[in-house]
Amino acid sequence: MRNAAGTLIVALLLCAELAAQQPTIRVESGALHVRAPAFTFIKGAALERLKNGRAVRFDFTFHVLGRPSADTLAEVRQTCVVSYDLWEERFAVTVATPARSISHLTPADAEIWCLDHLSVPLTISMTGRGDAPFWLRLEYTVVDDDPKADGTGFTLGGLVDRLSQRRTSRPLADAIDAGPFRLPK
Repeated sequence: MRNAAGTLIVALLLCAELAAQQPTIRVESGALHVRAPAFTFIKGAALERLKNGRAVRFDFTFHVLGRPSADTLAEVRQTCVVSYDLWEERFAVTVATPARSISHLTPADAEIWCLDHLSVPLTISMTGRGDAPFWLRLEYTVVDDDPKADGTGFTLGGLVDRLSQRRTSRPLADAIDAGPFRLPK
C-alpha cells in the first residue's frame, strides 16, 4: 500500500511538472499573449556566440491557426537582439517594436521577456469564430549578422572559425506547436 501511494505521488508530481511546461495563453489589452516555459532559444550555438561577445538577433513569428497545420488566422513578427555582459554574466535584450530594452537578466528571464513582447492583436477572424478551438505555432530563427561577411569586425571565436574553415551548415531555428486553445470568456 505504501509503494502505491509513493508511486501515485511521484506520478502526480511529474504530471504537474509537465503541465507547468506546456504553453499557456492569456488575453490582455485586446491581444493574445503566449507563455511557453519549455520554448528555450538561448542555448547551443546562439549561447556560444553570446559568450564570445557577439549580440544575437532572434526573429520570432507567432501564428494563430484554425487547425493544426492550417491557414494562419493571425500572425505577428518580432525581433529581439540579445547580448551578454561578460563581467556580470547577465543578458540584455532589446525588442524592435516598440523599442524597449532591459538588462541584468538570467537566460530564462531573457527568454520570458522576449515572449512577453510577442502578442497577436485579436482580430475578427479570431473572435468571430465563437468558441471554436485554435492552435498556435511559435518559431524563431537566429539571424546571422556575421561581422566576418563584410570584413568590418571579428571576434576571437570568429577568427578561430575562419582559420579552421569551420562553417555552420544549417540555420539556427526552432518551433513549437500547441493547442487546442479557446479564447477566455
